Amino acid sequence: MTYNPTMDGTVVRTLADWGAFYKADGKPSNIIELMDQENTILDDILWRAASDYDGHRTTVRTGLPQVFWRRLYKGIPLSKSSVAVIKDPVAMLEARALIDAKLLDIYQNQARAYRMSEARAFSESMRQQLALAIFYGSVKEAPDMVHGIDPRYAYRNAPQVVDAGGTSADACTSMFGVVWGENEVSGIFPKESIAGLRHKDLGEHDAYDDAGNAFRAVSDLYEWNVGLSVSDWRGIVRICNIPVDKLMLKKGDAGFIDLHRLTIIAKNKIPAEKRNRMKWYVNQEVMTALELQATDAGNVSLIYRREDSRMAGPLFKSYSVADLHGCVVRQCDAILTTEEALSALP
Repeated sequence: MTYNPTMDGTVVRTLADWGAFYKADGKPSNIIELMDQENTILDDILWRAASDYDGHRTTVRTGLPQVFWRRLYKGIPLSKSSVAVIKDPVAMLEARALIDAKLLDIYQNQARAYRMSEARAFSESMRQQLALAIFYGSVKEAPDMVHGIDPRYAYRNAPQVVDAGGTSADACTSMFGVVWGENEVSGIFPKESIAGLRHKDLGEHDAYDDAGNAFRAVSDLYEWNVGLSVSDWRGIVRICNIPVDKLMLKKGDAGFIDLHRLTIIAKNKIPAEKRNRMKWYVNQEVMTALELQATDAGNVSLIYRREDSRMAGPLFKSYSVADLHGCVVRQCDAILTTEEALSALP
């Protein structure tokens, strides 16, 4: 195995990097994770093995058979339903890290803590990239990426889209409602594979500098084989064209964005039998607007309730969650505040 890393200190670790990681007493520093994001959508996704190694096939009914009123002694024509096969791709998200083995020799007692800290950073970076792809990934723009929600619900007057009124002059954002389930929306991983982010310690091996000279190095591989399957397009609803600069307006102000009205219209686009399983995903700006509008009588049906989730083993964690019209609201920092306003169907 060979590597040709860039030796400018931006890709590989230098002594200065290691010095910043440790305190004067030689113990690891407490790193303040300013780059972390809140992307709880990754905790909600229901995962399933794909039907194929490179994607998942879903058969959907696209038309009902024609039926007829019959008259005595008269026959009726034959008819049948129509179906279509949709294939959602599985993408490969990967990252590699390389450290000169000599650094591990110098800092041998602290090397394990350093590599664990780096693993956390790589994991967070991949979570952020995946969350962004789930919302905005497009195989048209990036063929190797997860195909996300945005390109599937890309017009303001599409059946499962509600227009909040923003225009091309506005920096816009969206709210997304998703029903997770095997027959609605699910995360997928390759057939006969396993789900989740995987880390491989590739051990010590020869690497090569820019001049082709060899040195001993240790490397790590992080990989996540993942996709998004939308089996039932009615399992997602989007409120688009929300002008970010108008979210702080109060009821009665010109240009006020009535989130109460918009969210009721949107949730009712989800089939009634699926509606109670829908979850809202919003960014910080919309979450703040929802809470502020909740103080206006008769505006937003937003409450807070306790929710339990199982941790490792028999332990449970109880925390407060926002509830909008009976559906949980999750904050996702991957949802952009710089969306271009969606246009109408051509």
